[in-house]
Amino acid sequence: MKIGLVGATQAAVAGLGAPAELAAIAAPGTVIQAFPTRMPVFAHTPLEFAMQALNTAEAGVAAAAAGCDALVINSFSDYGIAALKAAVDIPVVGAAEATLRFVGTLGPRFSIVTVWPPSLDYMPRQVMRDAGAEGGCARIRHVGAEDVVAGSARPDGYVSALQHAEGDIVARIQAACDAAAAEDGVDAIILGCTCMSPIAARLRAAVPILNPLAVALKVAEMQAALGLRQAAKAPRRLQSLARLSQMVAAGATLGSDGDCAVCAVAAAAE
Repeated sequence: MKIGLVGATQAAVAGLGAPAELAAIAAPGTVIQAFPTRMPVFAHTPLEFAMQALNTAEAGVAAAAAGCDALVINSFSDYGIAALKAAVDIPVVGAAEATLRFVGTLGPRFSIVTVWPPSLDYMPRQVMRDAGAEGGCARIRHVGAEDVVAGSARPDGYVSALQHAEGDIVARIQAACDAAAAEDGVDAIILGCTCMSPIAARLRAAVPILNPLAVALKVAEMQAALGLRQAAKAPRRLQSLARLSQMVAAGATLGSDGDCAVCAVAAAAE
């Protein structure tokens, strides 16, 4: 089966296969291909979040057209998940949605450890509300300070250092996981960004630590293998899909503020 990993915002990773940590757990015969977004956006605010949602939906439509059997949204923000589910007739799995629904099988309480500062909490809180999981969250622990998202540009250097385990970032994440396990009274810890996927296997705690990208991959494989499809709630409008592509293409011509590294697939380009 072919799984489309939707949300890479680097042209260099287009068409690449699975990052090592996903290849290690993929079922035999699973092919994973990256489908990058065309209009790089970092969601500093809900306005940019909405832009990224359209951007991700358009990339997902392209992935479906390329013959994918299921799609995984490569973000704990699940950008554009409702729009994408309405646009394609194959399974669409959000990293956050899958993990927040699965974590309850480990116990009722969890904490989120994120590399982002409190100003971006609107994103995990929204996906928790959407999944009906907000009541189970004991705490969101922040490893990153506000300066990592200061200004208008995306924090590419910060994420690149994280993905390559440079500096003390992994130790700081580990310390946050240790504190969550010791102090929060939780049954599991969720890593609050798929950019943490490359270093997830390095982390250990007294409770399970969930890598949302890995969870989403396994859910996507299961849905594809079982032939499951989301029930269409409305007819798919081809004219709207064409307009979506035109909107994103127009946005891409406006330029960007640099190559974005906020994607675990970046590691596959090494």
